[in-house]
Amino acid sequence: MVTLSDYVALEINGESISLADVLRFAKWQGLSPLIEQAAEIVLIRQAASERGITVADDEIQQAADNFRLDRELHDASLTEEWLAANYLSFVEWEAKLENEVLRRKLSQSLTDGKVEQYFAEHRLSFDAAIISRLVLKDEDVARELRAQIVEDGVDFHIIARQHSIDATSRPLGGYVGVIERIEMEAELEAAVFGSEPGETVGPIKTTDGWELIKLEELHRGKLDEATHQKIESILFNAFLSESRLKAKIKLPLLEMAEEN
Repeated sequence: MVTLSDYVALEINGESISLADVLRFAKWQGLSPLIEQAAEIVLIRQAASERGITVADDEIQQAADNFRLDRELHDASLTEEWLAANYLSFVEWEAKLENEVLRRKLSQSLTDGKVEQYFAEHRLSFDAAIISRLVLKDEDVARELRAQIVEDGVDFHIIARQHSIDATSRPLGGYVGVIERIEMEAELEAAVFGSEPGETVGPIKTTDGWELIKLEELHRGKLDEATHQKIESILFNAFLSESRLKAKIKLPLLEMAEEN
């Protein structure tokens, strides 16, 4: 009887590694992400089939053209080199592109008319702010520095470079950039979105210490193209999660590996 140990998967310096060993190594490293991705592809195919969603040849061709353009594969030889480097045949590459198109079409079908409703119900979660932060260990020091900034007009960013304990933002004068409302701790969220651009708020106790926050800019959530895509992704991932929970998934190949 032929077993997985009889199939050579790798050869390293003349030593053969069987398929059973490769699967064993893969299990040690954690197979969950790979299994989830494989199951996801099948679930997408099944859901698309149930809804009569298919992929036309011209859609695959367009996906291939976009793929090559994104990776600057300007001629056939460069594409062949990329495929060889990634151990993909042309047929396998086309199948990958078809799966990606099918995923996009299914996502659009499932979320059509639902994005606007989701945004209306979760509008605040799409608020964002551009902030700078000054993190300190001691509350009294934080209050003293805030007084210098607010009352004496000392530049926030100069103070941040001199005193902040946050190694990432300190060299930038405390500048952090865009942070979404849902990423903030509750007290920080209330302070930031309750103030006006240019204001310095705090001290606020967070997991990093006592923080002074300068609100650089405030961006209220709006249903632009980026937000639309984000919501579509949220809804589609929720569909996939629910589908995985309902699916009966067996792993006979891994069971065979255990027997070898």
